[in-house]
Amino acid sequence: MAKVTLSRRRTKRRHLREKATIDHLVRAVFEKTKGTVHAPFTLSGLSVEEQIRKEWHPSMGGLALF
Repeated sequence: MAKVTLSRRRTKRRHLREKATIDHLVRAVFEKTKGTVHAPFTLSGLSVEEQIRKEWHPSMGGLALF
């Protein structure tokens, strides 16, 4: 009977250690960081979408194929 209880305690301790490790790693990954906010307009006054359309020419190569 004592062996069963000892085994359960070890399993529970191992589970708690593993959970603590996982929580520590996840916390580092999902920490809130201050992101960069970009302006919706470029220095030339065009919206970002218009600037992309202006500089992308399908006749000069288009999208890369892999």
